[in-house]
Amino acid sequence: MTIITKPSKAMYKDALSFAEQIRESEDDPHGLAHIALYLAQRNEHLEAIYRDTEAYIKFGQDPQLHANLVKAMEKFEDYEVEAETMEDPKLGLG
Repeated sequence: MTIITKPSKAMYKDALSFAEQIRESEDDPHGLAHIALYLAQRNEHLEAIYRDTEAYIKFGQDPQLHANLVKAMEKFEDYEVEAETMEDPKLGLG
C-alpha cells in the first residue's frame, strides 16, 4: 500500500466541511462523504486512546492515567456500537 501524505489542517478541515455539504445535499452515490465523516469521527476516538496510552506509558503507569485510558477505550467501544446500530438518517423514510 502506498503511504499517503498527511494533509494540512486547513485541507483536512475543508475536506470535512465539503463532505458535510455533500451529505446534506444527499448527493453521495458512492458514500465517499459518509465514509470520510465516519473515519474522521473514528480517528478522533483512536487519537484520544493513543494520547492516553502514550501518557500512561511515559509517566510510569499512574492509576489516574490508567483510568483515563480505560475511559477513552470505553468511549471508543460505545461509539463503535452506536455507529454500527444507528440508522442512517439519510436512508430512513423522510
